[in-house]
Amino acid sequence: MKNFVISLANAQERRKHIVSEFGKHQVAFDFFDAITPDRINQVAADLLLDIKTTDLRPGEIACLLSHVVLWKTVVDQNLDFIGIFEDDIYLGEQAAKVLSRTEWIPEDGHIIKVEAFYPKVTTSIKLKQIKCINRKLMPLKSKHMGTGGYILSNQGAKALLAFIQSYKKLIPIDHIMFKDYLRQGKYDVYQMSPAVCIQDFILMRDKTNFPSYLSHDRKLRKGDNIRVNHKLMFKDKITREFVRLSAQLIRFVKAESIVKIKFK
Repeated sequence: MKNFVISLANAQERRKHIVSEFGKHQVAFDFFDAITPDRINQVAADLLLDIKTTDLRPGEIACLLSHVVLWKTVVDQNLDFIGIFEDDIYLGEQAAKVLSRTEWIPEDGHIIKVEAFYPKVTTSIKLKQIKCINRKLMPLKSKHMGTGGYILSNQGAKALLAFIQSYKKLIPIDHIMFKDYLRQGKYDVYQMSPAVCIQDFILMRDKTNFPSYLSHDRKLRKGDNIRVNHKLMFKDKITREFVRLSAQLIRFVKAESIVKIKFK
């Protein structure tokens, strides 16, 4: 399997981290020089994407395009599988077995999220146990943000390309992949558990080594939202409990469950 790490060409500290991390686990990879804001118009045109109507900031568009260019690389080079990562991740146990081999991937494993982001997600109870790596794959049934690490098959890349090219107004790349597509797309989106990679700001929390390049752009796009905490009235508590119990019943009927996604 070909592995690519998206990284700005001048991000020396991040690149040193990736070389160390992948080297430690003996996983082969190539850097992909991330698209920069000055190139977004031409790259978007080449990919048949409309960026004129989006609310995304230039840095966010550049991030999205970096991923999509790699999807197209899978198709253009007729690769069977590709691993796509961002340059602030850590790898877990058995990373070499997961990222250097493909025989463990099931026939319908076209889009596999291998990172931990949300602590809990909803998945189907119909899981696939991968004994050779002591992990399992579960079809995602709720959004699970982040594009720190995922695997695509050739068919999965084609499906995602067609899906994103249908957007009239582009949204963040992780919302497209791990929210919209898993609800509307052609293939199941699988979650690996335990996850084999995690981004620095999730693992380190407030002690992150690699502050996000996009945090400023996101704040400008979203504005400064002030959260106001209101004490729940009794009737509000009853309503919330009713909604919770209803959600449990729906998950039971749909053969779904809430699971913890750990990094190992």
